[in-house]
Parts: sequence; C-alpha cells; structure tokens
Amino acid sequence: MVVVTPEDLRQILQRTHLSQYQADAYVTLVELGTASAVEIANACDVPQARIYDVLRDLEGMGYVETYERGSLHARAHEPDQVINDLQEQAESALAAADEIEDRWEQPSIENHRVSVVNRFETVAERAREYVQDADTQLLLAATVDQFLELAPDLADAIDRGVVVKVSFHPPDPDQLVELDEVSEYFEGATTEVRERTLPGPFVLIADRVGVCFAPEIVFHPSNEYGMLINDYSLGQVFKWYFETSLWEAWEPVFSAKPETPPIHYTSIRDCIRDVEPLLDEGHEVEVRVTGRATATGEDTTLTGTVTNLVHAGRRSNGPGPESALTMFAERATIVLDTDDGTVTVGGWGAVLEDVEADHLVVEAID
Repeated sequence: MVVVTPEDLRQILQRTHLSQYQADAYVTLVELGTASAVEIANACDVPQARIYDVLRDLEGMGYVETYERGSLHARAHEPDQVINDLQEQAESALAAADEIEDRWEQPSIENHRVSVVNRFETVAERAREYVQDADTQLLLAATVDQFLELAPDLADAIDRGVVVKVSFHPPDPDQLVELDEVSEYFEGATTEVRERTLPGPFVLIADRVGVCFAPEIVFHPSNEYGMLINDYSLGQVFKWYFETSLWEAWEPVFSAKPETPPIHYTSIRDCIRDVEPLLDEGHEVEVRVTGRATATGEDTTLTGTVTNLVHAGRRSNGPGPESALTMFAERATIVLDTDDGTVTVGGWGAVLEDVEADHLVVEAID
C-alpha cells in the first residue's frame, strides 16, 4: 500500500488544479478541522497577507466554508467535491496515458513510411481510416469477421466510385469461408469477390500507397503484430502479392462489373483481359484514362481508341499464349489513338509508357 504524507498530498493537489498556497492551506485546514485565518497561516507556509484571499478561493471551489467569529475563521467541507475533482483528474490522466499508448502504436502516416505495431486493433483502425479516405481502389484480403467490421465504410467507398476487390479466406485450415454470412453485403460493398480456401493474412491496399498487413493468426498465435505502410514502391510489392497469391488463383464468386459501357477499371491488366477478345473480334473500343504523365508527373485525362495491346503473351495485334506469372511481371500497355496522336498507357509503376493510369473507363464498344 502506498503511504501518502501531507507533503505528498500537497504536491498531488498542486499537480491537479490547486496553487501552492491553496494546496498548503487546504491540507493544513483538513488537519486542524476548524481554525482562524491567522492560525492556518501560522501552521503552513502561506503568508498572513495572502491567507484571506486563499481561503476565499478555496470557498469558491466548494472545499471550505468561512465565517466571522471576531475574525475570519474557516472549516473544511465534506471532501466530496475534492474527491470528485481528483477522480476527474485521474480519469483524464488515464485517458491521456491511453492516447499516448495509441499514438505510440499508431505513428503518424505523414512521418513514417513503415511502422510495426503490436496489436491487430491498431491495424484494423488504420485500415478503416484508409477505406474512409480512398479515392480510387481498395484491395482487401480478410476473414468474414474482418470484412464485416469494414463493410459500412466499404459501402461508402463504393458510393464514391471506388473499386473494391475482396478476397475471403478462412481463419484456420480446418474451416471453410462462410460466405452465406456476408453475401448480402456483396452488392453495394464490393465490386468483385473471390474465395480462398487457405488461411491468409489480413491485407488492405488503398490507392496504391496505403497498406495494412497482419499475419495469419493461426501461424502466429503468441506473436501478434502488424505493419502500417505509406509508400508507393512497397505498395506495389503488396499489390503483386495480392494479385498472385490472394486473387488470380482463386475462383470468382461475385462481380458487379457491368457487361456494357461504361466499364470501370483500376487494373490495366484487367482492362486488357476484357478488351483483348473485343479487338480480336474486330470491335472498336474507346477508353478514357485518368492518371499522370510519366515524363512530368502532371495529372492528365485523355480519351482515345485502342489500337494495340502489349503484354506477356501478346506482342502485337492477335492472340497468343499467356503465362500466369509473367503477366504480372512484364509490360502491360494499351496504345490509344487520341486527338493529340498516339499515346501509350501503362498501369501501376509505368515508366516506359506516356501515361501511368489510375483509372480506365471503357466508354464505347462499336
């Protein structure tokens, strides 16, 4: 048990809300019970010239009562008000401690490109912030329970025009994904859904820069941790991991993508995959692109007719064999005929093309 001396009590009261003189006079009066102002001043370090003002300040706080008996006297009130004030100060101090802990585990996005945190709750909270701020694309790998926590915010993102791809996985190898529990959320909270039969990590990639990652809990039951990333290049690495391990190899179970224009894409490879058979059949496809000029970094929007596709397995007009792995590593380019001439469009990380696309829209198919 901690022993609190009168001097300790004075210091505690000073650290909360009383001045040095107020704390000294109050502790002295509690010890004396009832006393004159002069007696109180003589028993503590408050000058007699100040004791009257100090007692009236304490009376205004509800801590003491003053009265005249030939001279000014004072008695301490029941300590309810003091106790309530101390408890409020303690609660504020505990709240500040919790906030400091949260800020320690949630470093500022602006000041940290990569942060390792100790709790999944920290990862989940940052993921929610990323979803709420997303403008273009969200890639999510999650369990059913993790998805349900984010579903309302994902629905809001869909309403803003964000493309949302969700890959579901079970929490452990002995379970299956219970998609019946969440299928009602597919329409309105997702753009595309796939089901993975193996456990996987929690992954969220937002607008190519923000990444939240937490490993499979079944493999790390006693070593919970997570990563928060705000970096374009590392975001690209996680995107490749998402597409190769958590997306392409697994069966689609839902798609809200329309079959007729306008058809929206945030992945140039998805766009190429859908446009390629149309070109092979002789159709003319018009595409609108929003992105950045790779030479200057300036934002740009352009519209043109697709004249060629260049990607793994297809080097010129005409179909060819496609390798599941090389399609993610090699060049993927859409060539457009625009009013300003021929423009080459690449996807995430484009360096060879004229434009790095964030958003592609198939606007017409003739």
